Amino acid sequence: MPAQHRILALLYNDFEALDFFGPLGSILPRSDYYTLRVVNVHNFNVPNGLESTIKNGLGVLPNPTLSLADALKEDEHFDTLFIPGGFGMVPLVWDPILLGKIGELADRAANVFTVCTGSLFLAATGRLDGRKATTNKRTYDEMTQKYPGVQWQKRARWVQDGKFLTSSGITAGIDAGFAFLANTYVAPEDRKANPTPQKASAKGDATDIPGFNKEKALGHAQFVAFSIEYRWHSDPTDDPFVDLPQRANGNM
Repeated sequence: MPAQHRILALLYNDFEALDFFGPLGSILPRSDYYTLRVVNVHNFNVPNGLESTIKNGLGVLPNPTLSLADALKEDEHFDTLFIPGGFGMVPLVWDPILLGKIGELADRAANVFTVCTGSLFLAATGRLDGRKATTNKRTYDEMTQKYPGVQWQKRARWVQDGKFLTSSGITAGIDAGFAFLANTYVAPEDRKANPTPQKASAKGDATDIPGFNKEKALGHAQFVAFSIEYRWHSDPTDDPFVDLPQRANGNM
């Protein structure tokens, strides 16, 4: 495995801030292994940053930010494609050209990690057909029926099927983030002994990570969770939110 695990994250206007900052904010600042590059999926410049769903004028302008065209270049290498959710993805799922490009990135990634409605964005590319996945509970009944080829799992904090890791709503992404650590982290001594990169499966299958040691990876995930004083819900079936009642207007 290379000295670093490269995460390529897709961002768009009106993304859900906690979907992005929750899991990646837990993983990246405490790691010499995981790196991040952000892709602006829009085909125009956003001088004040990409607006988040916080709705208070917060702009996110990561440095450096890739265009979608740059991300698709053959010399742009990455290990994981990360897709957060947010209301801004709703119009994007009707853009067949964009979906084709996102599908290409998913095929090139050895791992694909979505949070909340990010799984609906991925489902729209067809890459989740025949796979188990989950998504946000607030939109579950309405949105999942639009993608009948996916084996949707309603009672799930997160779901891992092949190379695809999909989480339920918002904070579930943090728990899924620690599951991601437990399934991808390679200890420093094992990186040096196994410099070969993980191969990607265009069919969506999981592939071996050279140098991966499950016990070490799980220990690292638990250590990181403890270091940020977070109680990791490590059982993906422990999902108390699936039975929450809906309000009369359909909102939580």
